Amino acid sequence: MAQAGAEMKAAGGVTVSDGPHRLALPVPLRFVHMERKGWAEAVAAPDFDALMRASPTALEAFSLNGDLLWTVQTWCRLREAGYGGIELAARPAPGRINIAKSKVWSRLGRPRGCFAVSIQADYPRVRWAQCHIQQNRDLTAHGDLYQTLWPQAAIIPRDPARRQVRRVGFLGKADGNLALDEREWTAVLAARGFEFVARPPGRWHDFSDLDIALGIRDFTTRRHPHKPANKLLNAWIAGVAFVSGSDSAFADVGRPGRDYLRALTLAEALSAIERLRAEPRLYDALVTAGRTRAFAFSTAAIVDEWVANLEGPVAERYRAFAAAPGQEALRAALGGAAQHGIDTAKAAARMLLRRPYEP
Repeated sequence: MAQAGAEMKAAGGVTVSDGPHRLALPVPLRFVHMERKGWAEAVAAPDFDALMRASPTALEAFSLNGDLLWTVQTWCRLREAGYGGIELAARPAPGRINIAKSKVWSRLGRPRGCFAVSIQADYPRVRWAQCHIQQNRDLTAHGDLYQTLWPQAAIIPRDPARRQVRRVGFLGKADGNLALDEREWTAVLAARGFEFVARPPGRWHDFSDLDIALGIRDFTTRRHPHKPANKLLNAWIAGVAFVSGSDSAFADVGRPGRDYLRALTLAEALSAIERLRAEPRLYDALVTAGRTRAFAFSTAAIVDEWVANLEGPVAERYRAFAAAPGQEALRAALGGAAQHGIDTAKAAARMLLRRPYEP
């Protein structure tokens, strides 16, 4: 395994200088990030999971920031899996496969002569990028790649001593991601003898005193194609029953009625929660099935998924990029012009609506 001490300075960042494995890529791989709080601590630690368990500040930073999750954590995981020669930097460079979130690419602007892989996540598509990675298969119709987002780090599973189904929790950013609000959930569940808790970011990993986790963004049939399946994966790993809304990502990786329950209305959600209390066999069956499914989303499995995407379609797309520089430059310029128009319109809309610039 490559250790933190085996790193050396790269241009604007670090690179793993050794390791028993090398990715089969035509050029070096570089993860580009925004140097968010917590990144240097993760790079310095030889064991990412141990750091997340030991450092509340690092755990909260990686829970809140998708840039850290997608780039810095992936760099750390690949390093710990023994892959060497992978760079981590604040700027892209020519002669590299540069990977960043779409939000980061939008901030940096189009890097001329650089091959850019954009992880779209919850943000708009960066039209000039040469390759796109999605966290939901709904958005891969244009030849984009699908990649599973890492589950929550340092999950504390449900206490096996819990026997009653009594406490329902939501672990995540509630704004825009939770149907109703905390007070409404507290009231409707208290009327039925349940407790409701919404964890702060520093405790999104703690399922120890929960019996049911919610993943209901709204009471509609919207598929939420930009959203990942993480809330379901986290519940499986934690050994907690999960009640979802209509997210396509949940149905893509899970099986409604077998490893989680789905509810499209408040009445259906309350019925599902009450069933889980009234039917211990159903609860145990969902949890057991979820634990079994969780093995497919282990750290090792997601590392393998990354390696397959990088050595396969990403490397192939880079070779096409390198073989036709003139054509690729024109395509990127046209995409950049379209992107500039979109970004200008969005900035004008923010000013008109008096919304602050997105951090």
